[in-house]
Amino acid sequence: MTANELKNTLKERISPQEAEALRRGTEGLCIGKFNRDVCLRLLGDCRDDSSEVPAEKILALEKELTDYLNTYMQDRPEGHKWIIMACEYLTYIERLPMHPQHAAKWTKKDGNYYCPNMEPESLTCSCCVCRPVL
Repeated sequence: MTANELKNTLKERISPQEAEALRRGTEGLCIGKFNRDVCLRLLGDCRDDSSEVPAEKILALEKELTDYLNTYMQDRPEGHKWIIMACEYLTYIERLPMHPQHAAKWTKKDGNYYCPNMEPESLTCSCCVCRPVL
């Protein structure tokens, strides 16, 4: 799958009503500010990127996030979609860390991202663009 195909697939998951709600604010949507901002960037993204994104990595990340959210955010399943989409977009399209800097405390140095909270055995962390802090 190409980055363009993934981006278009993610955009298709957002209904016109949801897109309008995102643009207006978060009222009626179970989404935080960080993920809303990411999804708004996704909706406006017109870049052309034909680089390959391994479909098995996308599916593995989506499964791990779904399992995690079903355990730790089971009371708000309507919010799972936005978190998963934001993580996939950040990781495979924008190639940025999945977590906000203020939460994960990642740093950028010499064009690379470093995260002090990285857990190398975690699939989510292994998909992230961050590298462990040495």
